[in-house]
Amino acid sequence: MNIKKQYLKLEEDLTEINVGLIRLAKPIPEHELFFSINNINTFKFKRVDDILIKGEYFDHSFSRYQAYDRFSKNCYSFISNRSISSVQKKLQNQLFSDESNIKFLLNLHQDVDYILTNTDMFAEFSLILLPENFVFQIQEYPLSSEEELYQLIQYYE
Repeated sequence: MNIKKQYLKLEEDLTEINVGLIRLAKPIPEHELFFSINNINTFKFKRVDDILIKGEYFDHSFSRYQAYDRFSKNCYSFISNRSISSVQKKLQNQLFSDESNIKFLLNLHQDVDYILTNTDMFAEFSLILLPENFVFQIQEYPLSSEEELYQLIQYYE
């Protein structure tokens, strides 16, 4: 008698979130940017634990700032797109390694300085006032659940 095996098919998570891409108009230090942002908003951004990505040769850190808006009940996060520090774990002995001491969360958008996330399912970034002379307009960018950045954002929320 043959036994037919049955498998439980789990639902795939096909959700998508929108993040905001922020480009600086001119290079300024982080503390100066967030001082300006905190001066014009009612909620204040604070530095929280960095996002850490471990690689084979380097460990990369990405700065993260968070603020909670009591009126809209949302938590906003700024994440640096470019690694702020890299720790070399071992010497590279391969000539064409895909890992370097600088890493970007969005490789296709290396001109982006910060990634803005929101805990609300429907991202509303217009509630955040940004200094006009430092920052260009926020560009919305969809992230699918299959992307690594989506998984990182979900993990660190």
